[in-house]
Amino acid sequence: MSHDNTRIYTISHILKFCTNINHSIDFLFQSEYDGFESAIPTHMEVLSLEGILYKVRESLDYVKPSEKAVAEYILKHPEDTVTMSVNQLARASYASSSAVMRYCQTLGYHGFKEFKLKLSGDLTVIHLHDLEQELLSPGDSIDKIMSVITNTNIQSLYSSLQLIQQDQLTAAHEYLIQANKIDFYGVGSSFLIAYDGMQKFMRINKTCTAYSDFHMQKVSAINLNKNDAAVAISYSGETQNIIDCVKIAQSRGANVIAITKYADTRLSAIADTVLFVAAQEDEFRSAAMSSRIASLNVIDMLYTAYAYENYDAALSHLNQTYEIVQQSKREETKRGKNLDNRNA
Repeated sequence: MSHDNTRIYTISHILKFCTNINHSIDFLFQSEYDGFESAIPTHMEVLSLEGILYKVRESLDYVKPSEKAVAEYILKHPEDTVTMSVNQLARASYASSSAVMRYCQTLGYHGFKEFKLKLSGDLTVIHLHDLEQELLSPGDSIDKIMSVITNTNIQSLYSSLQLIQQDQLTAAHEYLIQANKIDFYGVGSSFLIAYDGMQKFMRINKTCTAYSDFHMQKVSAINLNKNDAAVAISYSGETQNIIDCVKIAQSRGANVIAITKYADTRLSAIADTVLFVAAQEDEFRSAAMSSRIASLNVIDMLYTAYAYENYDAALSHLNQTYEIVQQSKREETKRGKNLDNRNA
């Protein structure tokens, strides 16, 4: 396959590109967006969040009680934590020094010193770019709602960028490249993400499915084979119907990619590769707002990586699908005008 050197992108480039823009630009119409990319604030290119506070909050569901006390104190007093020693944090959280060290290691850090360094960096970025998570209350103004929801989604995207391991994204990319067919599984709001993935890949001529019916998801899974792949989307990582589909797909030899929260869940434990997403949800968690944005962003990464790997073929199929949709629109407009003329 021949293509210009300017069109060669690494997984790292694509990961950062999609997170900065959120919805990847369909390169078929990229010339129409020349001014858009340059309008992205420059701080988005350099902002780097470790996502520690997110990791700490999610860890409350699975750490030991002694470590949970440490986590709760850090969440309530992050600024104080970065100035403390191990012993000081232990006393403040009514835990032992060993519990503090174990907790840091549970989160994947060598010790408390490294944890504090990363936390300090996150707090600096959050303050510098005004990413503190505000809470909404009844009676808040539309202006505040606009600001809080937007900042929440932005922080979710940045935190997800740090949670996604590049080797896992690369593995997921390879599974999709090699797959003859892709199944997308999702329930509730996660199905909307699955459907988005299906329609994107279909536009570039990849055979795929996304059924809203649980039974059809399982029927599709049982028909997969070792040359296929499945993308399972569940923020909780515990949705039984999704777990069932994953097990069926794997029993047929298919590779499974999971898009889920950063935690030790049943889905993350059994998937062949895991792409973690972060979310900042509160009382309206059932709406799954920021987790949906972060998951859609991951779909955009996978789609863009696949499309650029098969650039010429993907571009050709995008042209064809664009033209057939435009033709349908022209025909609908023509029929509408003819109907108006007859009624005049």
